[in-house]
Amino acid sequence: MWKKYLPDVITLILVTGMVAAAEILGEKEIIFPEITALAVGYMVSEKRSWMVNSLRMLVLITGCAVAGVLIVRYLGLSPLTEIVIAFALAQILFMVSGTTFAPFISAIVLPVMLRTTTWVYPIAAFMLTLCVILGRALLTKLKIREEEKYNPVKINVKENAFDGTLRVACMALLGVAAFAMDWKYMIAPPLLVAFTEFSRKGNKARKIPVKVVAVITGCGLAGVLGRMLLHVQLGLPLAAAAFTATAGILAIMRINKLFLPPAGAITILAMLIPEGALLSFPLQILLGSATLMAISRLLFMSRQEEKAAEQERGMAN
Repeated sequence: MWKKYLPDVITLILVTGMVAAAEILGEKEIIFPEITALAVGYMVSEKRSWMVNSLRMLVLITGCAVAGVLIVRYLGLSPLTEIVIAFALAQILFMVSGTTFAPFISAIVLPVMLRTTTWVYPIAAFMLTLCVILGRALLTKLKIREEEKYNPVKINVKENAFDGTLRVACMALLGVAAFAMDWKYMIAPPLLVAFTEFSRKGNKARKIPVKVVAVITGCGLAGVLGRMLLHVQLGLPLAAAAFTATAGILAIMRINKLFLPPAGAITILAMLIPEGALLSFPLQILLGSATLMAISRLLFMSRQEEKAAEQERGMAN
């Protein structure tokens, strides 16, 4: 029985230690929300959530974290414009990476959204990702998780370029509305990861849109409640709030048997945002995730399924 929950325990230790280190050192940039997504997708889920290997995961996360800081430091454009550029670069990388590993999108967009210029952020992203990789190796050694072979993903360049361009256009339009309302977390980096995954050919999550949006929103709410009740109201360390919220979302995912890596990142993002944004954060996540899910179904799913059906008919003939 203990083996079943060891991945959850490792995740809780990693997240709590990360937030505690940020508090002790006074460096909030150490908090890398996507590490919860990596832990959920690479350790907690019985099957890894992406076609990727450990080396590519480490390189993609670290490289994108560095790129995000460079964008903020040197482009000098408006925040929304830089977010669109970062997302567009991530889409190109997603197409040529030979993987289905979308969390690196958050690694490049997050520092742009939070206006991060310190190199503490990419160093933390590197170290934390390495911890997840080592955790996965331990689970494999203990035979709690199976060794899974990595096969480079082959793509149709024309189709993927069209999908990537469409994602950027949709995200930019939603971003204009979000910034106009001063609700920028409608395009929170983990939601952009989710959007990329939802709009990818063959994605199963978009078949159960209400349940997926509910879980994502619930995880955002768990993060907000943990921070507001334990940290803001009771004055406990932020690490205690992160521990409690992470335990809560792991329970939500296990009860629903739905392991959504971006939802885990949403929970920890609630530990980073300004206190004044906490009350509206769950609603922003609800609206953002529902809109991106609707776009994924309306503009991507039917077209992709129709092409897949045509290909199958062609092969049959």
